[in-house]
Formats: sequence, structure tokens, C-alpha cells
Amino acid sequence: MISSTEAISLLLVGALWGCTNPFMRQGSIESKNTSTLNISQEEGEESTSVLESLFRLAKIKIWLPYLINQLGSLLYYKQLASSNLTLSVPVCNATAMVFSCITSFFLGERVNQPGRAALGVILVLLGVQICMYSSSES
Repeated sequence: MISSTEAISLLLVGALWGCTNPFMRQGSIESKNTSTLNISQEEGEESTSVLESLFRLAKIKIWLPYLINQLGSLLYYKQLASSNLTLSVPVCNATAMVFSCITSFFLGERVNQPGRAALGVILVLLGVQICMYSSSES
């Protein structure tokens, strides 16, 4: 049977992963749009792209969500060592998708078909609940 602390840890991993993805995407788009690098054309495109990537990583709107995301990964690997693998992987990945959708909505990102997105979130949460219930019986 899954303990409440294990369930909370798995949901926390999904929340850390899912909530940070829209922020990293938004920070990357903003840094790409406001990039003020004046690199000469003679350096070549490869070195330009490397320098632009380093410049983007220097922005707090990218590396802070990335750091929080990686803390979720550390918690995930800790949970994998002590929990049922067939439960941990689907719960973490599914809840990450749910939290990503919810966070994107609150950030004002446009959703083409909000009804289908809401239905998808409900179905994913139902699937997670079934996984948790079936693992508690075995």
C-alpha cells in the first residue's frame, strides 16, 4: 500500500516539474525576443548560437525555474529508490502534465480548445487515481 508521504512526494515531483515548464518556456521566449547581443557575422553561426544560449542561461527567468525543476528531479530519483517503479513513473509524469496545463492557463497562455484540455486533465487525474488505487490493493 502506498503511504501518504509517498503519494505527496510523487505529487510534489509532478508539481515541481509541471509548474516550472511554462515559466522556463516563457523565460526562453522573452530572452530570445529581447536578446541584445551584437555579435559580428564573421564569427560564424555556431559560435553565435552558443553565445546566445549562454546569454539566455544568465537570465533569472530561465535558470530559477530550471533549478526548481532539477530539485524535482532529485526528489524523483530519491522516490524511485524507495517506491514502486510502476506507480512512481506514471504518477509523476501525468501530474507534471496536469500542473503544466494549469500553470500555463494561469500565466495566460492561449489554449486552442479549453474544453478538450480540461477533459484531458480530468482523464489524466482519473488514471492517476486508478494507478494509486490498484497499487494499494496489491
